[in-house]
Amino acid sequence: MPTTALLVIDIQCGAFDGVRCPPIDRPVELVANASSLIAAARDAGSPVVFVQHCEEAGAPFEESTPHWELHEQLVLQAGETVIKKYASNSFEKTNLGETLERLEIKNVILCGLQSEFCVRNTGNAAIDLGYTVRLAQDGHSTWPSEGKSSEAISDNVNKELTARGAIVASTADLIAMLCERVSG
Repeated sequence: MPTTALLVIDIQCGAFDGVRCPPIDRPVELVANASSLIAAARDAGSPVVFVQHCEEAGAPFEESTPHWELHEQLVLQAGETVIKKYASNSFEKTNLGETLERLEIKNVILCGLQSEFCVRNTGNAAIDLGYTVRLAQDGHSTWPSEGKSSEAISDNVNKELTARGAIVASTADLIAMLCERVSG
């Protein structure tokens, strides 16, 4: 039984459609890398868990609106889990921890958005809970903020999580790791 799960965090239409907020930076790269990780996890028999951020009326991820839906290129398969969250940490007040425990998961791979909020906070929580955390260095994104480019913010998150013990690797390296577990 696989002990690694892929967590796909908040890759939702509201971050791409430009209606309630500007489109996320590097949208094509983000979706392509997330899609590649999803395909590799599925091929490896590893669980894929989609996380959906839920916000109030008028917000970019207003729950139960088209903006809240997962990006159209991320199509769930039968048996895959969707976790609804109301905080920046995907474990906070959700059943993510119980879901991973039931699946006997020891390792998580993270991709998604927003780098400095939900990705970082979920990564930190997973480390605190004893998971081995792998972060797709090129599989998360954000918006420019406080005079910093989105790339600089994402790079800083990579460094922060590395300092906490996460393994930060390219999408290609994470895919190779998943494939190796299948053939090994």
